[in-house]
Amino acid sequence: MAKAATAKTNSSEHAQLGDVSEAVATALDLNVYVPHHLTVIANRWARGSSRIYLKRFGIGVNEWRIIAMIAVEPGVTAQRAGFVTSVDKGIVSRAVKEMEAQGLVTADQDQDDARKTSLTLTKKGYALHDRVVAVALERQNRLLHGLSQDEILQLARLLGRIRENLPAVNAPELERDTQASKAKRGK
Repeated sequence: MAKAATAKTNSSEHAQLGDVSEAVATALDLNVYVPHHLTVIANRWARGSSRIYLKRFGIGVNEWRIIAMIAVEPGVTAQRAGFVTSVDKGIVSRAVKEMEAQGLVTADQDQDDARKTSLTLTKKGYALHDRVVAVALERQNRLLHGLSQDEILQLARLLGRIRENLPAVNAPELERDTQASKAKRGK
């Protein structure tokens, strides 16, 4: 399989996006290192979202993620909302308490399992959701400006496939293999 990213060479030439030549040095070429692009986009998107949502709607990006998840899946448990949105359970707990205080959500503890709390948007929560989703979709349109509908669908499919690879990427055996490899090289 061809390498998806190359390392920078010692020359002044840098690999262009899409170059799949073999690595010849140890420094990554960030122009073709996909995790770099994903991280930069995600971080800048989240910072911008948080700033805009706090200023316009009085909620941060984590609250928005939870509200959006509840709208998609009314009655979702706090645990599932955190898992699906990749928000830490402590952050979910604090956000839910704050949103309850604002009258945006109700949190009902499961009678059979006290660890489970189901979340529902209130009328005020749904109204806020509808206002924020309009801004979120406009921001997405700006982010994807210049891409065709087919390219957008292809990008979404590819990102979904990449996301499916995360368990293998974060597998404990990979960490052990990496540490063993470093030990062999004397690092």
